[in-house]
Amino acid sequence: MDWLHTWAGLLFGWLLFAIFFTGTLTVFDQEITYWMQPELHQVTPAPLNVEAAVHTLEQLAPQAERWWIELPSERTPVSTIRWSQDGASVSRVINAQTGQPLPLRDTYGGEFFYRFHYQLLLDQAGIWIVGAAAMAMLVALVTGIVIHHRIFKDFFTFRPKASSHRAWLDAHNVTGVLVFPFHLMITFTGLVIFWSIYMPAGIQVQYDGNMDDFWAEAESFIEPERANQKAPLVSLMDLERQARPYWKGGQTQSIVVSHPGDRHALVHIYRRSNDRLSLYNDRVSFDGVSGEIQTVWINSKPAYMAQSVLSGLHFVQFGGATMRWLYFGMGLASSAMIATGLVLWVVKRQGRHTATDGVGYRLVEGFNVAAVAGLLVATAAYFWANRLLPAELPGRELRELQVLFTTWGLCLGHALLKKFFAHCPSLRIWRTQLAMAAMLFGLLPIVNAITTESNLLQSLSQGEWEVAGLDLSFLVSGLGLAWTARRLDQSARASSRHWNSHPVASGG
Repeated sequence: MDWLHTWAGLLFGWLLFAIFFTGTLTVFDQEITYWMQPELHQVTPAPLNVEAAVHTLEQLAPQAERWWIELPSERTPVSTIRWSQDGASVSRVINAQTGQPLPLRDTYGGEFFYRFHYQLLLDQAGIWIVGAAAMAMLVALVTGIVIHHRIFKDFFTFRPKASSHRAWLDAHNVTGVLVFPFHLMITFTGLVIFWSIYMPAGIQVQYDGNMDDFWAEAESFIEPERANQKAPLVSLMDLERQARPYWKGGQTQSIVVSHPGDRHALVHIYRRSNDRLSLYNDRVSFDGVSGEIQTVWINSKPAYMAQSVLSGLHFVQFGGATMRWLYFGMGLASSAMIATGLVLWVVKRQGRHTATDGVGYRLVEGFNVAAVAGLLVATAAYFWANRLLPAELPGRELRELQVLFTTWGLCLGHALLKKFFAHCPSLRIWRTQLAMAAMLFGLLPIVNAITTESNLLQSLSQGEWEVAGLDLSFLVSGLGLAWTARRLDQSARASSRHWNSHPVASGG
């Protein structure tokens, strides 16, 4: 069990930290996207004018196979329209009142953290890699409980000023025990979401591997082919009003039109899933020409409901801002547990390796710094790039990602160079990169104030909590990382005095 815990945690730990950290940020993905598109900060929230949105779609995509209209919400004060045509999908953010597209800078915003969290930007291959990491996480959690037989006693005897090994072990145990149910739940439900990919045997047998047929039957989502005969579309606003009573006090999330302008047009009205555990949206489907109800699909099938509730626990669309902040804090605790576990592996083996041997040991030290502190630096650089790159720059969303991954790569190169050529103690490398992250995060509110028309004081006074919340979070992160870097600097000095006074222990 000790062997399993050690190596499952180490070999997947670097990836797991990235998955959990970006997953934690995903809790506020919509708020992050809003902050990263400052052009939205001056838009006044308003109910959606559905007919205006339809008029815009008719102008931009009259031959599209499908239209999507996302309604504004308390987290997103604007509407988004999308359409698919010839296998491609295009989206525009529109003014909810006029339906006109808004001139926004291109950015992946919080969507990047969401995509990276579950598929590493590698599509299905990434989903399999993340699934393997999730299984390793479950192994590490179960074996951790077994091998730390004094874990609950140690939880109440936290000793941050004890020896480095004891202090790191206590920190690892505290972050592990404090939210252990959350660790298990979030890891298991992450696997359940992609059950059809990880365990597809039943679908292969019953549907000859045709996933579209399976989901169509599971969700009662069967629609006819295009008739290729023109017909006017019924009022979508009237259909949305007819669907609303089925939500039992809930809200409408989106309107989807299949085959718009065709005699076989279908209109699907979806319920928002922010008022219950079940993730997947209830739906009312109408004939797009006559307006007659075709299907009322309420998520009530037992097996489907079970999977939907487990997925809802993972995506935390319920509970409002309070629940999102709770998940955010527990996600940070999960990230800290993984990070302290990686550091603990190094600390337990400290003193066994000299400057001329232990290549693997030094590699682990370097990767530890880059995986944790380097990712923090890269994330801050991503936000800086959003503010400093010209708003009209072609492909600027890709440029932002290039800045992030280039910065992350530079942090890895810095850590390895310091370990292999400068023989620098790990604590000093940690201190340097954490200090860099502290500076970048701490200055972000100032950069935002300089480069946009909104600043922290203004957003606080006007109650713009989406902008103020991000700025305050950046400021708190900067202060917290600066404090951590200072503590590591003190530890590095104390460690240096210790090894200098015991040359034999250090291999001298």
